[in-house]
Amino acid sequence: MSEQPAGHELPPLPEGFTLPFFYGAFTNIGFDYLLHDPDARRAVAALLREDPAGRHLSPAVFEGSVCLSFNYQLYFAQFGGQAAVTQEIELNVVAHPTAEAARVPRLTYPQYAHGEDQTRTLGFCRIHVACDNDGAITAGVRLFNEPKHKAGFQHTLPVPNATTADPKAADRWKVVCGKYGTAAADGSFTPADTYFSFEADLGGLSARPVSAAPFTEYGSRRVDEHGPGPHHRPLAAPLNVFAPYAWYDLSDGSDPVGLTVGGADPQQGRSKPFLDLIEGRSPAGAWVFQSPPVAAQNRPYWVPTA
Repeated sequence: MSEQPAGHELPPLPEGFTLPFFYGAFTNIGFDYLLHDPDARRAVAALLREDPAGRHLSPAVFEGSVCLSFNYQLYFAQFGGQAAVTQEIELNVVAHPTAEAARVPRLTYPQYAHGEDQTRTLGFCRIHVACDNDGAITAGVRLFNEPKHKAGFQHTLPVPNATTADPKAADRWKVVCGKYGTAAADGSFTPADTYFSFEADLGGLSARPVSAAPFTEYGSRRVDEHGPGPHHRPLAAPLNVFAPYAWYDLSDGSDPVGLTVGGADPQQGRSKPFLDLIEGRSPAGAWVFQSPPVAAQNRPYWVPTA
């Protein structure tokens, strides 16, 4: 029996970490932007070159367009002695390993959005991740070398516990990402402390169930190998969501998303050049997943006393 070639071992886990990481509840909304013009395509390639994993990746191309994608996550996780609620926003380039270009299927964007890349070579290279949880930041950096930075959030989500008299609010989303620790008592951020925000109204739009997961997420790990010194070796990890996503086809020109780019901050990494590329553009698609409720406390009733 022949041995596996050298280099086919799994990356070791840093001390104190285990995988898989299980989400107790997960809310996720994302938007994809197709960029066709040559200047934008060159800018996207430059964003990849600035990332340790991205140097080994090439942008995905859908009928001549590259794809930028951002998504907001709100999730709950249970641990042996504690629990944590985390919010984060990923700014991603849809990309594939350059060395595996021959395996990448030729797809249209709708085919990709439906999950028809069964090789899962098309994945996310994270250009920037804003996050409000120190533990999640440490895990992301140690496990995947994510460009993860501390930020604060204010959100309005269409969830079952939302209290509003406006029935149209059932499909409205609003997320503000700002400088951590600067939010007012009501959670709001001043314009000076806002990094970026988005609002989306998906009411009246039709969604299709799609098999988009597992999502391949590209990262890197610092290693000491042959050569003049330490370097980063690329890695890939799947994020598996155990139910279909709802995908909204926005190719008809409907633009339910309002994106606002605020002030730049040195701690916010490469978010500004990424957001500048999509500001003012219309997304090609939106995708949503929300964990269903698992229990409900119902309204009380009077108990007879005689």
